[in-house]
Amino acid sequence: MTHTATKPLALIVGVGNATGKAVCTELASHYRLAMVARSTNVIGSLATTLQQAGAYPCDVTNRDAWVSTLKTIVAEMGLPDYILVNTEGGGWGEYMQIDVADFSNSFDVNVVSLLLLIQTLFPDGVAEASTRSNCRIVISSSPAAYLSIPLFLGIAPSRAAQRVLAETLDEAMDNVDFSILSIDGAINEPSMRKAYPHKDDAFFIKPAAIATYIRTLFEDAPFDRIARITTSGN
Repeated sequence: MTHTATKPLALIVGVGNATGKAVCTELASHYRLAMVARSTNVIGSLATTLQQAGAYPCDVTNRDAWVSTLKTIVAEMGLPDYILVNTEGGGWGEYMQIDVADFSNSFDVNVVSLLLLIQTLFPDGVAEASTRSNCRIVISSSPAAYLSIPLFLGIAPSRAAQRVLAETLDEAMDNVDFSILSIDGAINEPSMRKAYPHKDDAFFIKPAAIATYIRTLFEDAPFDRIARITTSGN
């Protein structure tokens, strides 16, 4: 498919049924969307209901497939003006509870895929094809990127590495800006509801609130390099 470039292009990497879907819905009226997920379950449906939205199924841990998908997106929709990296790899638990394969995979999901994205889309470090002077990239993250506590062991190392990679790229690249969004709380989606069955609605961060905040990060100046959202929306 080829979309006429009438609006800025937002690339959303990691579109699940909670935050990713909410972000696509929030952005749809003002952006063209390139939506990436491992399966077509969510992005296939969104592509039929949202205008100028393309679905690109891909497992970002498959490096060749990920690079190929990114090149296809550029060929069909152009170079993104805005990017949300909403990937999630790793799991909770203390050191003897961590599966080594899952631990290793978290670096492919959170770190290697980000590096490949940048190398593929911006080989010269400049967002030349953007309709804006700067490409804005938001990394959806968590306090695990900053805090080292035992229960974060399965996810903190790759999240910290992802943060350091983004911060270093932010310094190294021209016209590409990065923001780390720390989602400090449980998102209102089935797995978190199951993990905290006795908590009321106020305990959870609503995906729609995260989506609104991400749109603010995309559009507002100055662009916050470090951002945070909690259950209070702050």
